[in-house]
Amino acid sequence: MAEGSDLDRPVGVWRAVGELNLRSLWPEGALGVLIGGGGAGILLASVGLSARVAVAGDLLALGGALVAVVFTALVLVVSIPSNTYIRMLAATSGGGIQRFLDPFLVAVGTQVSVILLAIAYKAAAQAVPSGIEGTAWVLLGTLFVFGLLDIVALARSLVRHGVHRAADAELTQRDDGDGTAPVRRLPRRG
Repeated sequence: MAEGSDLDRPVGVWRAVGELNLRSLWPEGALGVLIGGGGAGILLASVGLSARVAVAGDLLALGGALVAVVFTALVLVVSIPSNTYIRMLAATSGGGIQRFLDPFLVAVGTQVSVILLAIAYKAAAQAVPSGIEGTAWVLLGTLFVFGLLDIVALARSLVRHGVHRAADAELTQRDDGDGTAPVRRLPRRG
C-alpha cells in the first residue's frame, strides 16, 4: 500500500474524540449532555448518597452490556462488507473508512469510561468530600446518557450504511453482466 495510506494514520479513541466536530454531535450528543448532566444534577439534589451508589451499580451493569453491543456492531461493520464496498468507503474524501469507524471508537470509549467511573464511584463515593462525589455523579450521569444517545447516532449511521450497501449491490449486479436475474424490489409494507 502506498505511503500516506489509511494504514499510516493513527488509530485510537482519543484521536477519534479529538477529530469530532460539533455537527457530528448534534442532536444526540448535545441532548445526551443536557439530559444526562441535568438529570444527574436533579438527582444529586433530590436523592441520597446510598441511592446514587445503587444506581451507579446499575449503570455499571448496563455499561458492560452496551460495550458488548457496540463492539459487536463494530466487528460486523468491519468484517461483513464486500471488498468493493470497503474500497468505496476508503476512497471517500474526508477520512474514508476510518472516519466512518471513528464513531464506534467514541462509543466504545464512552461506555468503557462509564464502567470505570461507575466502579470508582461505587468504591469511593462515601469516602470522598461531597463536592468530589457530586461532580463524579454528574459526570457519570452525563457520560451514561451521552453514551445511550450516541448509540442512536450509530444506528442512524448504520442505516445510512445499509442504504449505500443496497445501492452498491444494485450497481454491482448491473455491472457484473453475469446473466443473473435483476434484483426484485420488496413490496412496500403499509
